[in-house]
Parts: sequence; C-alpha cells; structure tokens
Amino acid sequence: MATNVTETTNTNQDRTEETTAMASLTTCVAGRNVIHGPSIWTDLLELFKRHPDPVYFGDGSPDKDLIPLERLKEASIRAWDDAPGCLGYGEQQGFAPLRDLIVERMRPLGIEGSADRILVTSGSTQGLDLACRVFLEPGDVVLLENPTFLGATEIFRAYEARLVPVDTDADGMVMDALEAALIAEPRTKMIYTIPTFQNPTGSTMPLERRQRLVELARQHNVAVLEDDPYSELRYDGDVVAPLVALDHNVIYLGTFSKTIAPGIRCGWTLAPAGIHRLLVANREVSDISNDRIMMRTVYHAAEGFLTDHVAGSLDVYRSRRDAMLGALGEYLPETVTWSHPDGGFFVWITLPEHINATDLANQAADNGVIYFPGHWFYPNADEFNSIRLSYSTVPEDRIVEGIRRLGETLRSAPGA
Repeated sequence: MATNVTETTNTNQDRTEETTAMASLTTCVAGRNVIHGPSIWTDLLELFKRHPDPVYFGDGSPDKDLIPLERLKEASIRAWDDAPGCLGYGEQQGFAPLRDLIVERMRPLGIEGSADRILVTSGSTQGLDLACRVFLEPGDVVLLENPTFLGATEIFRAYEARLVPVDTDADGMVMDALEAALIAEPRTKMIYTIPTFQNPTGSTMPLERRQRLVELARQHNVAVLEDDPYSELRYDGDVVAPLVALDHNVIYLGTFSKTIAPGIRCGWTLAPAGIHRLLVANREVSDISNDRIMMRTVYHAAEGFLTDHVAGSLDVYRSRRDAMLGALGEYLPETVTWSHPDGGFFVWITLPEHINATDLANQAADNGVIYFPGHWFYPNADEFNSIRLSYSTVPEDRIVEGIRRLGETLRSAPGA
C-alpha cells in the first residue's frame, strides 16, 4: 500500500505540537507534585522478569481464595433490587443499614460508636485523605511511627505536611520519644498510628502505651488518627482496646479491604460529631458519596456472614504466619532478627546494619524471591537494613521455599 506523505507529515507535526504543549503544561503544575517520584510498582514489575517462578512476599491483601466471591455475587443481585431508587445522588454519610452493621462489628473490639458518627468511605485511604483535608495546612507537623504505612506518608506529603518520625520498638511507638517530639514540634496537628498489627512491622502497642498516647494528645491538643485495618485478624492473645475506645476524640479508620476484598473500596471513619461534620462536608465536594450499589452489596454480603467468614480465615493466615516464622528460624542467618506478630499480614526482618536490603533486591529476585525493601516505609527513607514480608497470599509450601531462597541470598551477601 502506498504511503500518504501528506498524512504522515501532518501526523508527525501534530505529535511535535502535542509534545511541546505537554512540556509547556508541566510548568503550570502545583509545586506539591514534586513528591511524586517514580512508582515502586514499576520497579517491582521489573523484578518479576528476573526469575521464571518467583515467590512474591509483597501482597498486603486477603488471599484470593478467601474472597467470598459467590456471596458477593448474590449480594450484588440483592443490591440491584433497590434500583433505580438508589441510582441518584444521596447517602453522603453512607447506606444507613451498612453504618448500623459497622457499629455492631466494632463492638467486639471495645468500640462503642453510633451510626450518626460513621462516614462510609472509598476504603480507609479516603478516610485518611479526608482527615488531612480537615486538619492540615502547609507546614503543619504529623508525628508518625518510624517505620509506617507507605501510602499514609504519600497522602500527608500531598497536603504539604512536615513528617516527624517517632522511634518504635517491638511494642510500637515509644511514648518518651512521642512526648519529646510533641514538645519539640509546636506545629504538630496530628499523631498518626497503626497500633494493632502495624504495617509494616506487625507490632501491637500495649494498653499502657495506648493510654499514655491519648493522654499526651489531650495535653498537647493534637488530633489522633488511628488506622485499624487488621484488628479482626488476631491469631493469638487477647484484644487490646483500640485508641478510640479510650478516648472518643480519636479519629478512627476501618475497612472491609482485609476481611472481604480491597477491590470493593469500602471503609469508614468514626469521629467526634464536630469533626464528623467536616469529614462529610469535605467528602461531598470530593465525590459526593460511595458507590450506592456497592454499599448495598457490602451490607448484604456481610450481614449474618462476615463474622463466621473471618473466623474461618484465621486458621489459614495463622498457619501461614507459623510457616513463615518456622522457615525464618531454619533458613536465615543467626545475625538476622524478625518480629513475631500475633495477627495481621506482616513480618518485619532486620538485617545487620552493613547489609542493604534495597541493593539486595535484584539478587533476591534472581534467586526467585521478591520482597518490599524496608526503606520504603521510613518517612525519611534513611534505613536500609530491613525487609517487609507478607504471608497472607502465599501457601505454606511456597512460603518455606521463598524463605529458603531468601536465606540463600542473605548468606551470599557481601560481609554476611
């Protein structure tokens, strides 16, 4: 076929003009976008190319075989029975029966909430974002665990907050370090914490520390944002009262992402009345409400089912945690230590200081194991000798094989 030279010339010219226009537009973007560097997922996808059968310890999600797919399908059919009445604007706070169900599900954790202070959100991540809208101005300080959830630090930085990491140990945030930070940072607006089965370390803050944390927050008049995605996934030990059970001024974030599925994008906030009103107001100007069909789907799926479903999943996750802890003891060098979580999805590995887990990731991938380097979780990205491993989506035999490969990699590291 003959080439139309005129069409080709015009197409090339159009592309040149489009590229020039895009280059011009990038000079107009807000300065806060400087926080958005290269995506970690791009690097991860490259790691998968280095081995034909890698064991992936990165997922912080429920196992796909534990997602109640048939229940969700049936619930979706029931949800559509409300159409077209639920297809208009409305339910800014969330589907009322779902909010009632959330209140009931929080009660075994020791939380006495009320449906009129529940806001259903698009995952707990949106609740975190809305809290930032309510509280943060450029230059305000957020105190947070060191290390902490990567997604939270990205949101805080999007609001131009200054992040001040607080030291942690095996029991979570250290209260003396928190008090010192509150004194040193008068612009502190918020303490952000994951006190139960923390991401990434798996640690759980004891009751005494929790009581001290809310006392310090009251003394210094700062907000406490409690992120609690994992409390229902307890395999050992007794429930520790959430912070919001100790002080109703705590802003609490919950989610169905770990107990049903992350793709349903359904979480919630529980907040004091005055803060709840502002969360709703900010939500309305953002996206008005959650998907009204999905809220009904989640309600019908969870009602009379979710408690037993979660209880049944605990045996699976407990076995995988135990398989990982056993394999770590068998295959990792004696110079390596790790956390022993009572629940959640994560084990935190600490290497000798001279071993850089980030630099080792390529070699590990060549050996057939992929992990999350620990420096991703430090707000200042200044610690490199740690690794986050997730066991939630990996069968026991694959866990053992993956840890064997990791041990082989660590033993061959320079200076190991």
